[in-house]
Order: sequence, then structure tokens, then C-alpha cells
Amino acid sequence: MEVINRQEALLTNYEVLLVLQEEDERHKAQQSSGQGRYPENVTTLKFEALQYLNNTACTTQSVEQISELKRQLKEYELTKAEILQIINLRPKTLVEFHFIIEECGERFGAEDLEQLVEIVAAALPRDDEEGEDAEEEEGDDEGAMDVEER
Repeated sequence: MEVINRQEALLTNYEVLLVLQEEDERHKAQQSSGQGRYPENVTTLKFEALQYLNNTACTTQSVEQISELKRQLKEYELTKAEILQIINLRPKTLVEFHFIIEECGERFGAEDLEQLVEIVAAALPRDDEEGEDAEEEEGDDEGAMDVEER
């Protein structure tokens, strides 16, 4: 196999999940028909990768969501790797964008970053937000202290 264009080989977690699920189905079909046998290390690697990806946000993504997000991000002149990380990590704070985007402070102003946060939140809604909000509310109640004035 020859890699013609290295940059085109970047895959999102969603795409990797789809490939692994297809391969898993093909493997199961071959096993049930008695054809072919996969090396144990390949089976283990595939199992562990599927297990990991099934516990990430990529399971709630769709091709349409990813395409729409990429379309919206074109105007920001992000690299392919930065777009990939945004899709995989679904950043929701400015700090997360600073970790993902190289020289973020120099390339983007505060307004641009706020727009990026809004674009990602709209295009790739996070399922974990409801759980985090509930945890924050509980944490606020637990952390509250009554202070007596003297």
C-alpha cells in the first residue's frame, strides 16, 4: 500500500468507529461461515479500540454534523489537524481552544474564539452537558458554607 497524500489520511474518531464496526461485522461473518481467521492481537486491538470509541462523544455524531461543522470552520483558516481535534474533542471553553489551536492568541481575537465556541456547540451538541450541569449544581450546594459575621 502506498500513501499518496499523507494529509488526506486524517480520520475523525467517528470515521474510525465506522471503519472498525464494518470490519467487526465482516470478521463475525467470516467466523460464522468458517472462513479466515484473524490474528489474536488484531482482534484484541480492534476490540479495545471499539470499546474506547464507544465511550466517547463520536457515537452521537453524524456525517451531516461533521460536514456542516467543517463548512462553518473554513472561514477561520484552521489546519486540517486543528479541525480534526475540534471534531474529536468538541471543545466548549476558550481554554480548550487554546490547547487545540497553535498560536491561538496570535491568530484569533476573543470574539473569534467566542464564535468558535458557539459554532461547535451548535454543530456538535454534547450529551455530557446535562450531567455536568447537575454535578455543578450539586457541587455548589456542598461547597456552600455558612459564615457567621462577628
